[in-house]
Amino acid sequence: MAGTPSRPDRSARRVHRARVRAAIAAGVVAALAVGGIAGWALLRDDAKAAPKKSAAAPSTTTTTPTTVPKPVAAVTATQKVPELTAYQDAVESSAAVTKLSDKTEYGLPRTFLVIDQSSHPGWLNVLLPVRPNGASGWIKASDVTLGTSDYEIRIELGAHKLTLLKLGQPVLDSGVVIGADKTPTPVGKFYVTDPLDLHSQPNAGYGVFALGISGYSDVLTSFKGGPGQLAVHGTSNPSQVGQNISNGCVRVPNDIIEQIAAQAPLGTPVTIVA
Repeated sequence: MAGTPSRPDRSARRVHRARVRAAIAAGVVAALAVGGIAGWALLRDDAKAAPKKSAAAPSTTTTTPTTVPKPVAAVTATQKVPELTAYQDAVESSAAVTKLSDKTEYGLPRTFLVIDQSSHPGWLNVLLPVRPNGASGWIKASDVTLGTSDYEIRIELGAHKLTLLKLGQPVLDSGVVIGADKTPTPVGKFYVTDPLDLHSQPNAGYGVFALGISGYSDVLTSFKGGPGQLAVHGTSNPSQVGQNISNGCVRVPNDIIEQIAAQAPLGTPVTIVA
């Protein structure tokens, strides 16, 4: 057939192809011997050594819970000796701040509000019912009997508001009358010293009940024969609530003072703020 290679030509081509294949094979082997197998082995070793990346753990934020201390009862101390000395420091050799009888001016048991009972064993730091307002002193723990009050009377002058709290929780509130500009109600920490039932004297100007406290007027050094002691007391004129017209005392409607007096014992804290 025309164009068909002769047998010798076909044989030569087969020999040529065989040689080419042999040369290629030899080149591949040489290349692998130089670095191909070593490189592959290295990649496989790397693959074994490198750990798989795991999913990132979700970030967590640890929050420390905020604990609010529970309100505790106020500690009171009632005098049990005929005369008690309050000292400037918790040692008998220190100066005396005051000496007090076991009864108040109104014949009631002398009681104090304790503000520190732990720093000096055998001694108590107490608020004193003397001038200046806020005065305190150290007394012997053996001279008093300890008690407690769950209550606090809080008075906000600017808001003309009184709140009675029991262990920090409001149980009663009322509008109030406070001191006039010339005889303002002082601010500070005080306590109940003289609860007086005045139902038999409803027209004496103090309502049906008065709670004398340990504070005094900053202006009046005496008042109606007394030392200018402050009080939270009733009024028969509740329409005056919200006004600044008293001589420094705090007035509330009669029904309110009766409720307070029925719950707040001697030594109950009275906090007056602006």
